[in-house]
Amino acid sequence: MQRPLQHMLLVPLILTSTASAYGQTIDLAMRRQIDQATQRCLQTDGTPSASVAIVVDDHLAYANAFGEAVLTTHLPASTATRYQLASISKTFTAQAVLLLVADGKLSLNDPVRRWFPDLTGASQITVRELLNHTSGYPDHYPQSYPAGPKGAAASPDRIINEWGHHQLLFSPGTQFHYSNLEYEIAGRIVEKVSGEPLFQFMQEHIFGPLQMTSTMDLDTIPDGSTALATGYVQNALAPLQPAPYEGPGWSFGSGQVVTTAEDVARWDAAFLQHRVLPEREAAEEVTMARLANGGTYPSALGLFVSRENSPIRYYHTGEGLGFEAINLIYPEAHMAFVVLTNTNAKATYLKIANQLTYLLVPPNKDEIFARKVFADLQNGQPDRSVFSEDLNKYMNDAMLAEYRSSLGSLGPVQSFTGTSAHVTDGLETRDYNITVGGHSLKLHLLLLPDGRLEDAAITGASTD
Repeated sequence: MQRPLQHMLLVPLILTSTASAYGQTIDLAMRRQIDQATQRCLQTDGTPSASVAIVVDDHLAYANAFGEAVLTTHLPASTATRYQLASISKTFTAQAVLLLVADGKLSLNDPVRRWFPDLTGASQITVRELLNHTSGYPDHYPQSYPAGPKGAAASPDRIINEWGHHQLLFSPGTQFHYSNLEYEIAGRIVEKVSGEPLFQFMQEHIFGPLQMTSTMDLDTIPDGSTALATGYVQNALAPLQPAPYEGPGWSFGSGQVVTTAEDVARWDAAFLQHRVLPEREAAEEVTMARLANGGTYPSALGLFVSRENSPIRYYHTGEGLGFEAINLIYPEAHMAFVVLTNTNAKATYLKIANQLTYLLVPPNKDEIFARKVFADLQNGQPDRSVFSEDLNKYMNDAMLAEYRSSLGSLGPVQSFTGTSAHVTDGLETRDYNITVGGHSLKLHLLLLPDGRLEDAAITGASTD
C-alpha cells in the first residue's frame, strides 16, 4: 500500500440527489426555465439526451436528465446515467500531478527526461508544459474516429514510445498546441511517481474523498456495456448511429473518465470551496501559460481560463466518440455548470450551457452595457448619448427600422456570451454571440477611450 499524500482532502463533501435539496438555491420558476431551455436545445438539434448539474453558492443546487440514454431500447436518461467526459478527464489528471507536487514528489519545472529520457525534447520540456499544452508534442489522436490501430488495445508506453519520438511542432514553451499525447505522458508520470495505476490514484485521492461514487475508468468498461449511455455519431444528415469502438489505452490520462453530471458537480463544489488542492497548487491550476515571448495563452493546468468580456470562468470541454460535454466554473459567482450529452454531432452541450449561464450568472458591467445596446437596437430605440458623433450620423432612422423589423419579433434573448475583447490603437473591441428566437447572432462593439461607441453592429443571423 502506498503512503498517503500529506496534502489530502480529509473531509468529504456530502451532496444529496433529492429534488428537495436542490430547491434551496434555485426556485421552482427558475428550475422550469432551466428544464425548458435544455429540452428546447435537445429537440432543436435532435440530440438523444443530456444530463445537467448546477452548483450555486458552492453547493449542488440542481440536477436533472432529459431524453434517452439508449435510443434502441428507449432507455430514459437519469441523473444516475454515466457519460464519457472525454477531455474533461484532463482536469483530474492535472490534479493528480498537482497533488504529487504538493507532497514534494515532483516539481512542475521537472524535465520530462526524469521519467522518459529518450523522448524528443525530454531535456527541455517540463511537466508544466505538458499540462498547459506548450510542449510542442504532436497529438497522437487527431482523428474523429478510432483510426488504424485505435480499435484495439494499446499500452500507454507503446503510444508514448511511438508518438513521443516524432519531431516537435515548435520549441517548448513558445506556442500552444492541444495534444492528447501530453496527458498520456502526464498520466504515466503519475504512475511512475506514485507507484499506482493512474485511475487507482485518482480514485483514492480525488474521487473517493469527494464521494464521486459513480465515476469509472473507460478502459475497464466493455463495448456495449449498460454502465453508461450509448454515444452516437452522425454522417452528414443521416440518422444517428452508435459510435465505433475504441480500444483501451488510447484515452489514458487524456479522456478515460466516465461519470455522471452530479459527480462532476461534486468536484466543482469542492473546487469552489478551495478543498481540491492546497493554496499554492490551486493557484498554479488556474494560472495561464506563460510563453517564451512574454505573452500568455489561456490554457492552465487541466483547465482553460477566460477573463475577457464576461465574468471570469474556468472550463474544459470534452469530445469523445459519440459524447460531448462541458464543465464550466464561475468562481466569482460561486457557480458551476456541467452538461453531458451522448452525441458529438451537434454541439448541443454548448448551446445548453450558454443558455443556462445566461439565466443564472450575473453579468459584469461590460456585459450589462452590451446587453442594453442589443436590447435597444432590437427595439429600434438606442441610447444615442453613448454613441460617438460618427455613429450617430451613420445609424439613421432607416437602419434602426431594419433592426426593429428583423429582430423585434424574435422575443427574449436565450443566451449572451462574450467571445473576445482587445484594444488596438486605443479602440476597444468587444464581441458577443447571442441566441434569440432560434437564430445565432453576433454583436460587435467598438469603443472609444472615453467609453462611447464608435461602432455597434448585429450580424451573422442564421437559423440554428
